[in-house]
Amino acid sequence: MAASSAVLAKYGTDTQDQKEQVIHLAMQKFKPEWWKYAATKGCAEELGKLKSGMSPEQIKEVISGDKDMLFHCMKAVSILKGEGGEEKPVLLILTILYDALREDSSLYMCFEDALKRDSDVIYTSLHGVVSKFADAKPNNAQSVYVRDQAAWLLSAIMGNLPQYFVGGNQSYSVCFDFLGNLLRSSEDAGTDAAVGTLEAIGNLLKSDALRTLVWNTEGVPEHIFGVQKSAQSHSLYRCVFAIWMLSYDASISDDLKKHKVVARMKEIIMTSRVEKVVRLSLTVFKSLLGYKTHCEDIVELNVLEAVQALEYEKWRDTELYDEIRDMSQLISVQVSEISNFERYERDLNNGKLTWGFTHTSKFFGENVMKFENNDFQAVKMLAKLLHSEETDPETLAVACHDVGEFVALHPLGKKKVNQLGVKERVMGLMGKEHEEMREVRREALLCCQKIMLNKWQDIEKAK
Repeated sequence: MAASSAVLAKYGTDTQDQKEQVIHLAMQKFKPEWWKYAATKGCAEELGKLKSGMSPEQIKEVISGDKDMLFHCMKAVSILKGEGGEEKPVLLILTILYDALREDSSLYMCFEDALKRDSDVIYTSLHGVVSKFADAKPNNAQSVYVRDQAAWLLSAIMGNLPQYFVGGNQSYSVCFDFLGNLLRSSEDAGTDAAVGTLEAIGNLLKSDALRTLVWNTEGVPEHIFGVQKSAQSHSLYRCVFAIWMLSYDASISDDLKKHKVVARMKEIIMTSRVEKVVRLSLTVFKSLLGYKTHCEDIVELNVLEAVQALEYEKWRDTELYDEIRDMSQLISVQVSEISNFERYERDLNNGKLTWGFTHTSKFFGENVMKFENNDFQAVKMLAKLLHSEETDPETLAVACHDVGEFVALHPLGKKKVNQLGVKERVMGLMGKEHEEMREVRREALLCCQKIMLNKWQDIEKAK
């Protein structure tokens, strides 16, 4: 464990991190007697060189100076499943390695040297801690912390050095076993355990070689997208980080759409006011803009308005305002390209209308005169959808809405609607009694009101 202020500072950002800080401070006073345990009595002197309070540089020096030191550490980790299942000596070693690796990524070189000699020892030892808690859930902060440290270390090593864990059926087995036990150990074990699981999943998703395997593991998508928008910041951040990693893989893009990723990300930026969550969310949107299908969702769900609203919040980091404006500009470009009348006509040709940006007052205000194109072809297509008995309820509701907008905004709106016999059909839809037609009835009523309002206005002008 590193006792430097830089290390301890990172544990003071939220409730969960404060619990970790308390455990860190408690470990400073703990001095394990390695010779007492069968697993470590043969390397007690070597393990004694790793002490609480050492800096990451000192830890790296000890580990790099003894090619067997990491294997000694794995023996110490195995104590948890051995004599009495003591947690404290295991916790000390895990914390030392965890802090050193987070502070100095060059330490992965030492792990790689060890993996070249024997990758099974490191995997088996760290996975053993996770699997222990798969059946006996961690029931206190210390146990959760032990599990999370082991899960973080193993996932970080796998994510950064996947070549030692991928190959043949091994990659599937390793991911399946590790993630299966990790997910099981976090079930009903509290929020902190779920957060640790999210962080480990995020570590694995960093690897191109492991990303698809991880995503396809049962329970992983649900764990990522199961985080509620009202969750604490450490949960939200790790959820958004996992989504960011997934957005790099084009083969997962369709799955993300099924999980309504754009809607989820919009919810987060509308509710969270934690800067690191907002900043990372903007980065996710930038990544999603690289996919046409997500671009359309970003436009139709009016993410632009949500992003622009962030500029009126008070942020401590002034650079965040620049990031917000940059993202607003990127989305604005997509709005101008996607939210056009040509796309609206394509939707009409497909015979399927769904609520979105092209069915808003803003869209009609900007495009209503284009309805004159090709002898009011778009209006005729709307009338055709309304008169068809095969049109689904949502399309009928949207078509009623669009007719109402056209009538209200176009000078010849009422005349064209009357010529096509739309008013009578809309009035007929107002009487549909089936439950699935509730939205249709409402939109038909609003449409009729707009048609009649225009009629009354004409009467007033005649007077």
